[in-house]
Amino acid sequence: LILFNYYLSFKNRMKKIYLFLIILSLSISIMHESSLDIDISRLSISNLTDQIIFVIPPNYTTSSARLYFYEKAGNEWNQRFNFTAHIGKKGLGKTVEGDMKTPVGIYQFNRYFGIEENPGTNLPYVKVNNSHYWDGDSYSDRYNQLVNDELYQNFDKSESEHLIDVYPGYEYAMNINYNKEGIKFKGCAIFMHCFTSNKYTAGCVAIDKSNIVEIYNRLNENCYIVIDTLKNMTKYYEDE
Repeated sequence: LILFNYYLSFKNRMKKIYLFLIILSLSISIMHESSLDIDISRLSISNLTDQIIFVIPPNYTTSSARLYFYEKAGNEWNQRFNFTAHIGKKGLGKTVEGDMKTPVGIYQFNRYFGIEENPGTNLPYVKVNNSHYWDGDSYSDRYNQLVNDELYQNFDKSESEHLIDVYPGYEYAMNINYNKEGIKFKGCAIFMHCFTSNKYTAGCVAIDKSNIVEIYNRLNENCYIVIDTLKNMTKYYEDE
């Protein structure tokens, strides 16, 4: 009986140790996800803005990434939140229309829109209706722009996105100004938008709907977004 009780006591202690190790492992994982080893003050854009969003996958071929939102108070950059994100099905490195890749580099947002009502932003938000398209016709004068077909018809709708049909992805969205010059076939409609049922995008950055609402409620028009792997971040330093 003494041996049996000792065995039960030992078994319970081992269970507690095992549980502790699991919790410790999860805690370390969470800490790793929340940390971002970048000297943001050295970025070329650090003196141009007080908000920077980082989208960082572990490599160039995955469709999984982490999004970090930083704000500057005085001279100090502070992380406000970080979220799970999905990027292009074929990872990073967009160069041409339809390559299923997310562009690399530093960008800003230049259009704010969605199927739903304004989530609370003071930015110029457009609640899209049946007339709104994102012009994907490389031969159109308004390639890679939000257009209203009641005002502009000189584009191929079959090459464009009828925004109100892209649900739930475009419940809330904002355009990343990749190819803002509208260079033919370079790519268009690179948005940050809500998750869909897929674990990847056609080149956009997708996050949870609640997360994009959080961003909308903090975002200002001078925010930058940096998309690349962590090991490549030093190439955006001002002194590199």
